[in-house]
Amino acid sequence: MECYSLIFNIFLMKQQIENIRAELSESLLDLDTLENGLERLTRSLQLIDAAVKEINALAGSFDSQEEEVDFYKHVKPEILGCRIEEVMRYNLSANVPIGTTEHKIKYFQDELKARQSYFRMNAFHYQYFKNGLSDLDHLYFLRDAGPLTIPVAEFTENDTEFSTPMTYLFANFIAYEHIQLYILQQIALLKFPEKQQLKPGNPEAELKWTGDSVNIVELAYGIWLTGQLNNGNASLNQIVRWLEANLQVNIGIIQRRFNEIERRKRLSPTKFIDQMRDAILQKIESGNA
Repeated sequence: MECYSLIFNIFLMKQQIENIRAELSESLLDLDTLENGLERLTRSLQLIDAAVKEINALAGSFDSQEEEVDFYKHVKPEILGCRIEEVMRYNLSANVPIGTTEHKIKYFQDELKARQSYFRMNAFHYQYFKNGLSDLDHLYFLRDAGPLTIPVAEFTENDTEFSTPMTYLFANFIAYEHIQLYILQQIALLKFPEKQQLKPGNPEAELKWTGDSVNIVELAYGIWLTGQLNNGNASLNQIVRWLEANLQVNIGIIQRRFNEIERRKRLSPTKFIDQMRDAILQKIESGNA
């Protein structure tokens, strides 16, 4: 009986976290109609801080170290990363220089180099994050872990009640990867103004992914593994961030979402792709173009 109660508690906590994450993602997308000004920043930070407060309330109910690691390695960094990203986006937009297009492009290129430098400064830990490693999780993502054997390059949260040695750094990695894509988009818009997004109200400008976000993960892996973009040279992370930006969907930590696909025991791991295949075959068999 105690075992069933434990399983139910784990399920309930995960469901609560998913609800918080989904509500935050939807609320932030609703702010996309606002300019990247102070109003957007203020409202987005209010939403994110409320979400952080909610997930912190769940931080005392871990039933295992694995559960605690997952929380501080994936869940909290994802939400904290949203906060860091919103602040960086605001600062980037607010500080665009007045001048020629060339001046603005140079500004964004310099900002891109600064973000890339951050990854080099934290090279060891970034590779740990990037490659989905887990060997040192017991040191990095447990609240009672000791000091890091390899120090991080900047200050991180000291509040051990709701954080771990690497939680904030992982949040930075998530935000910095997103911001790099944002900067590249701004450079592209400056270089090719004719390709700017269509005005609101045009149906082509309002395409938004409304299916299950895990289906995007399945699609991203399919594109990546079959080498469909850039002659097979596009990374999985590039593909995921491109899909997020263009389909207005928040996927989060790609490895964590792929784990959801791996855990499909009774269903096909390629459920979404199977559905697309069946739909196409049915269309062909019906003979209706």
